[in-house]
Formats: sequence, structure tokens, C-alpha cells
Amino acid sequence: MKNFKPTFYKNVDDIAGEHDFFKISIDYNGNLVLLTEKEEKGKYLYKIFHFISGETRIIEIPSVSYSFEFAQPIEENWLLVSSRIDDDEGPINNATIYDVQGNALDTFSFGDAIEDVQTTKNSEIWVSYFDENMDYGLRCFNIQGLETFNYIDFVKKSNNEIPYIACCYALNVNSDETVFIYYYNEFPLVKIEKDTYEIFENIPIQGSHTFAINNDFALFSHDYGSKGEVYLYSLHNRSKKKIYTMDQEGKSLNYKHAVGRDNKLFLTKDKVIYLIELENILSEI
Repeated sequence: MKNFKPTFYKNVDDIAGEHDFFKISIDYNGNLVLLTEKEEKGKYLYKIFHFISGETRIIEIPSVSYSFEFAQPIEENWLLVSSRIDDDEGPINNATIYDVQGNALDTFSFGDAIEDVQTTKNSEIWVSYFDENMDYGLRCFNIQGLETFNYIDFVKKSNNEIPYIACCYALNVNSDETVFIYYYNEFPLVKIEKDTYEIFENIPIQGSHTFAINNDFALFSHDYGSKGEVYLYSLHNRSKKKIYTMDQEGKSLNYKHAVGRDNKLFLTKDKVIYLIELENILSEI
């Protein structure tokens, strides 16, 4: 058991001004993306803050009547996606591509019950789903919104060696070629690399919603019933280490939410964002 101080990264209030809701994600280069929402007269105003090499790029989206939970760069534009669609109203497009001036360029549907969205340098769009939509689990789309990968078909091609997804808890699009997922109900970690796969079974961490990964190590956010902890797991030795996160004053960080991609894990507590790079954890153990 060990203590670790993540690096203070940003305070949302210092950046975003007035807002009702915010959500963070990570782009394909490891840069932080902050999406803020403000409701005004029954509509929603969104701002995207993209942090690149000390610079903050801001994209404002004109008011819309529906909500978005995910923002990712795609080519020179931005993809915004809503987690839910209203089946009572029939098929609804819940993904829109905007240019940097906030003009809508295209719209399409990724289906209901979306857990996460991550884009790649090659303009692939990976979408994972939670347990209110067990028809897909994981899919990939091209920039025209056409499906190019379906996890159920992938499982069938493996002669059902790969477990089906009941609820995709965590997605980590590591590169254009490599995707990792971690999911219910047995919580395996599965590596997908083009048409091949590798299954890491019996992960002794259940209920984590994100992870960072680097070579033979994965760093998971807190699991069921725990707060303020991260777990370093060796894929080679199959060993787990519990690490307590501390704030800059040495108090328990007790973070509420985390996002991970490639080797980075961003944590949030209230309006403060912290960063853990997996290499820094490894250098201290």
C-alpha cells in the first residue's frame, strides 16, 4: 500500500466561467478536453476547451435543444455525442460534427446507452455501451457515421472464445491500431489489435470505470465501494498494488471521477482536475 500525489492540472472555474455541468475526456494525443454545459431558456450552450502544449483553444457551440456528454476532435472539426436517444420518438441522430466556428456539418446516430466515445488520428470513432444496450457492447464508425467494427461479430469470429459484453465499463483507444476494453460481467481486459486479440482474464479489480495502460502495466481508477484509490496491475505478473491518492496538502484526494487513455489518468474532485502519468507511478514503486 502506497501514497501518491497526482499533479494538479486545472481548476475548471478558473477556465470555464459560469456553467451548470462539465465533463472531461482525452484526445488521441493525450491532451485534455473539457466540455461545459449551460442551460438557458430550455436550450443548452456548450463550450469545448482543448488544452494543447500550454495553449487553450475554445470552441463555442450555438444553443441546441438536446444535451451532449462527449466531445472529441475529428480531423479539423469536433464530434459531440449524446449518450441517449428517445425511442418513443423513433430513430434520432445523437452525434453531430461541428467545425471550429460552431457550424453543424453532419449528423448521424450511434445508438442508445453510450458509455464512452474516443476518436483516433485516422478519424475512426470508437463507441462503447452500457447495459441498457446489450446489442452492441463496442462499435467503430468512420467519419461518415458508417459502422466498420461490431464487437458481437468479432466475438463470433473468435468462436466465442472472447466473452460477450454485458456492460462496457472502460474503453482505452491506445492508438490507431490498438484498443483495450474492460467490461462486465467477469471483468476481463481485452486487447484488440486489428483482427487479433489478447484476453487478460481474472483481473482482481471489479467495477472500475477507466484505466491507463503502458506496456505490461494498467492503472485502474477506484472500483466498487472504494474512493480515493487507484490500482496498479501487472499484466505480466498478474499482481495488484493499491495506491492511495493524496492532494497537495497530503490529505486523501477522495476523487469522484476519472478518465483514462493511453498512459494518462485524469482525476476530478469538485472542480479541480489532477493528472497521473503511469510512468510516474512506476518510477516510485
